Amino acid sequence: MFDWRDEELKRGIRNLFLNNLCVRREDKVLILTDKYKEKVGELLFYFGSNLVPQISHLTYSPTGRHGIEPPEEVWRATFGEEFVSEIKERELLEKILKKEISEGDELEVKELLLETTSPSELPTAVVAVNQFSISHTLYRKLCTEFLSIRFASMPLFEPFMFYTSLQANWSRVSRLSREIASLLTDAREVHVTCPLGTDIRFSVEGREGLADTGKICSPGDFGNLPAGEAFIAPVEGSAEGIFVTKYAPDRKLREPVRLTVEDGKVKNVEGEEEFSDFLTNLLYHEKNADNIAEFGIGTNERAERFDNILEAEKILGTCHIAIGDNSSFGGRVKANVHIDLLIDKPTVVLKFKDRELKIMESGELLIS
Repeated sequence: MFDWRDEELKRGIRNLFLNNLCVRREDKVLILTDKYKEKVGELLFYFGSNLVPQISHLTYSPTGRHGIEPPEEVWRATFGEEFVSEIKERELLEKILKKEISEGDELEVKELLLETTSPSELPTAVVAVNQFSISHTLYRKLCTEFLSIRFASMPLFEPFMFYTSLQANWSRVSRLSREIASLLTDAREVHVTCPLGTDIRFSVEGREGLADTGKICSPGDFGNLPAGEAFIAPVEGSAEGIFVTKYAPDRKLREPVRLTVEDGKVKNVEGEEEFSDFLTNLLYHEKNADNIAEFGIGTNERAERFDNILEAEKILGTCHIAIGDNSSFGGRVKANVHIDLLIDKPTVVLKFKDRELKIMESGELLIS
């Protein structure tokens, strides 16, 4: 928990609003929290109200898993009553929440947004602090890519991060993230190994590397807070091999879990029984949960906690592979789940048209 009188905590929150989100007095900020993170939302609302007069806070029921669309009340709070009434009447909201929306449906949703909302009614920035991420959703995509709303995603956020990863040198984080993202964009293939037995390859040809820099200042900017990674959506069906993790998203495992990948999909999970059973059940019951969705590399030198994936995936010297949805950042797969799995002390080799480049060896980033 946190001490509301802690001056360092106050400075951390002030930095988040002013340096990461770059809020101005004329901004309109919407803070979203699920029930698990309601107290953090209250903290941000309390101190943020001194910086931006137009600030609101909505708490909603937890979605239960990363990657699921937020519930109806979140859509209403963001886009307004008229828009939600229209998409409900046309039976589009149900399709959205089930992730069964087609390209044609999505176009209709966008047209309705233009017809039923005006820029003055919309938030200019959304801060989503929740147990379960809503980053990889149509909701977030509409906010940032269509309506140019700035969006800070903070799933699994804990107050200790105000003292660790949120104290980063953002200039260095930005430079490293952009440099690695550029290399990922130019690369054709990625090969990852690690001492635990990871040995996996996948194509990234034609995909764009993205940089999570910690600066969410321009219209439509989107990123995690704490920030610090470069990431990309591997080409569907291309991943082959094995990757091994010692960490679930919220704890260290009693023994490593090993995932076998064929044709871009997870075919088998073995290792710690509890987490293996959870993943196996997910793969069996959730459509496209087996997809190799994302590859990312951490770039934040102040990130240090391995048992919380929001911070862990930002740790300098780590990488992560995610399964499930990647439709919101350049991939083609929609799923009701997106789970990041950390790989510690990796070696990462990028293959280009005419050369290979090792950018990390045993957890040491070879780009300074």
